[in-house]
Amino acid sequence: MGLRNVTADVALASAARAAGTHVSGPVAAAGAAADVLLTVHCTAVSGTTPTLDASLEESADGNSWTAIPGSAITQLTAAGSRTVYAAVTKNYVRVTSTVAGTTPSVTYRAAVWIRPE
Repeated sequence: MGLRNVTADVALASAARAAGTHVSGPVAAAGAAADVLLTVHCTAVSGTTPTLDASLEESADGNSWTAIPGSAITQLTAAGSRTVYAAVTKNYVRVTSTVAGTTPSVTYRAAVWIRPE
C-alpha cells in the first residue's frame, strides 16, 4: 500500500491581528477531507494578557459552519506553536481564531494539512 497525497495550505497568512474573530475561507473542497491537521505558529504578542484561540469548523454546504469537537488548540499567550488533529465528517473545513486581551496584537499564521478519504 502506497502513501496517499496530502494537501496543505496556509489558511490564515502571517499577520498581526487585533482583538476579534478571524476566519479563513474554506480550505477543503467538497468531499476532499477526511483527516485534518491544524498548526498555528505565533511569532509575537503584545498588549495586556493577550490570548489566541484557534480551532476548525466544518460545513456541509460552505455556508453554515459548526465547530469540530476536539479541534481547538491549547490557548497561546506568548510566541510558540500548537498542533491539533481532527476527523472531518462534512464537505468543507475552515479555521476560526480569536484574539483577546486588552489592546492585544498577536502575529500568527494557521496552516492545514488535509488527508483525503
